[in-house]
Amino acid sequence: MLVDSHTFQYPAQIPWPIYNSTQIDWIEGLFAIETWLRECVGPRYAQWAYNDCSELYNIGVAFKWNQDRTLFVLTWSV
Repeated sequence: MLVDSHTFQYPAQIPWPIYNSTQIDWIEGLFAIETWLRECVGPRYAQWAYNDCSELYNIGVAFKWNQDRTLFVLTWSV
């Protein structure tokens, strides 16, 4: 999985975006997540970075600010 080198202290794990398909398309999922993060949180490596994730069907992201982590988890956890 994607893991960036970072010093951000606020990790979050969320489910991959699911589209109308039985197979998870990781490219479309990453595009959706990165687009949302850039628009709502800020640039990668400045405000957020990919983080380690222990769940197979989740993606890990770490944030510079706790409020961004909270917004991210509330938005994506359906």
